[in-house]
Amino acid sequence: MSTARKHLMPPPAKSRAVRPIPKSSKGHFVGEFVYDNIKGKPQRLGFASYTEFKAAICLIYREDFADIEEQLASLPFNHPKGATSQHFFDFRFTTKGGQRICISVKPERIATTYAYQAMIGAVKNAAIGNICDAVATVTERNISPIELHNAELYHAARKPEPEIDAIVVDGLAQLETTVSVNEFLESIGLSGRGFFSVARAIRSGHARLFTPEKIRGKTLIERGVAE
Repeated sequence: MSTARKHLMPPPAKSRAVRPIPKSSKGHFVGEFVYDNIKGKPQRLGFASYTEFKAAICLIYREDFADIEEQLASLPFNHPKGATSQHFFDFRFTTKGGQRICISVKPERIATTYAYQAMIGAVKNAAIGNICDAVATVTERNISPIELHNAELYHAARKPEPEIDAIVVDGLAQLETTVSVNEFLESIGLSGRGFFSVARAIRSGHARLFTPEKIRGKTLIERGVAE
């Protein structure tokens, strides 16, 4: 029993949301997912809309990702109409270089209005230099279908498979030409069961995409630069 327990994954850390996220909401896509933080520890992250989910997973799998916090505490600011108000940022994204970016996720139809642009301008004045270094608004139009597809794949493939990964990395080190993912896996005797391993190899730099595209079986890859 004690040996089995040593191999159990640690429970994910709780969501760091300060503003409560509803457990369910009619007409809204709400929930949580678990990702591995930069230290490799499982962390829960809550989202209050499908666009928030898509924005979060794309941010987590950026190369410059260091941290992400969701549903920050209210930020007091002076509204353009003159009244004191408060704003709730959906995320604070921190890069490996230490830059903190507060993010509001909004539908495009709202984000492009004069009222929102005026309001977020006032919010920026209160936020920058206080709780972040920059402020950004993310809408559905800012989320690249290619980036989203690959981020979701990286997320699904995030857990290593040491034996398969070793075969894939060794095969990539000997790769002399550009080849499709399917052809590469056939050549090393893994076929489809090595697909997630190739995704991890792309993430780690052992392989790279010939052109930026959704990672699929037909996608062309070449040897990367990782040692």
